[in-house]
Amino acid sequence: MLVAFRYLLREELRFRKLLPWLVLSFFAFLFALNWNRFAPEATAVDKYVNVINLLIFRLLPLSAAIYSTMIIAQEVEQKTIVYLLTRPIPRWQLIIGRWAATATTVVVIAGLGLVAAHLGSKGGMSFILRDLLALALGAAAYTSLFMFITLLFNRALIICVLFAFGWESSVPNLPTGLQGLSVLSHMQAIAKHPDGVQSGGQVLDLIAGLLGKTDMNPLTSGFGLLVFSVVMVGLSAYWFSTHEFIPREDSE
Repeated sequence: MLVAFRYLLREELRFRKLLPWLVLSFFAFLFALNWNRFAPEATAVDKYVNVINLLIFRLLPLSAAIYSTMIIAQEVEQKTIVYLLTRPIPRWQLIIGRWAATATTVVVIAGLGLVAAHLGSKGGMSFILRDLLALALGAAAYTSLFMFITLLFNRALIICVLFAFGWESSVPNLPTGLQGLSVLSHMQAIAKHPDGVQSGGQVLDLIAGLLGKTDMNPLTSGFGLLVFSVVMVGLSAYWFSTHEFIPREDSE
């Protein structure tokens, strides 16, 4: 398991693969630095919280969707799955190790954006630990869900992206208890950002998923995401261990 973790982590953290996310982190820095153009009266905390909700929390599922395909689906499409499965590692250990590497990579990417938002806003220091916890649990939930989807469907990236920007953009804004079906809503509950933050308007709040009112408990949300991640990883390990995976002939 550790071998699978280390190998994929090295691959995912190569500079050329991290470069686009470094660019997006720099964009988050500039966004925080210039937030007063959207809300002239915004404080440093206002700027930090808005950039976290609008960019970092929203980019997390995108990075999770992209990197989750590297766990197994990319190996199938590139016809290297045969070589992967010849390694003397039980399948369940192989997939759990590769999932852990992917979740770690997604947390690193989100952490870069978190630091960029803090530097650009010069605020939010008191929220960083909670935000990092929310990002870590969110990364575990998203990557475990997307990993299972990639095992079930061919070209599952489309489904994952639709979930990330369709479901996760709409459900948190609903005025009912349906927010509990959204990973983003649980992340916002864990982060527990203060009320009354000076936002950039309703459109930006809609994108950030902040229009819906929820009173979810942070501890319950954190435990819920943890249990969800364990269940999805378990299902993926079972599915990968009991089904055949062969190179796709239509991938070229």
